[in-house]
Amino acid sequence: MRAVNFCGKSGRDYKFDRVSPDADWAARQGIALFASHSGFGWRIIRIVELDGRSDNIQPIWAWRDAQRYGARAVFFADCDRVLDRKTSIADLREGLDPVCDAERARHVA
Repeated sequence: MRAVNFCGKSGRDYKFDRVSPDADWAARQGIALFASHSGFGWRIIRIVELDGRSDNIQPIWAWRDAQRYGARAVFFADCDRVLDRKTSIADLREGLDPVCDAERARHVA
């Protein structure tokens, strides 16, 4: 695994590990970033909260959807506290401006 730091709007760095899309990341508690690589670094396609339930298929569907927009890499960060995950995701979402941002689309509509 290779560690990569992503920065939220607050300026805080979040450490993520690049993991294989075939690994068990979807069944763990934490945050997943789906990204594509460009000449300028990583472009975040989608950010997903992972609740640690092995029967939750939503993260897998989110990964499949992100692939349609060019995502080829999965980054994972452990985070077992719900409030920490939600706060971190909000900060990352504002700082990274993901291509597929369902949460932002809900607020705009």
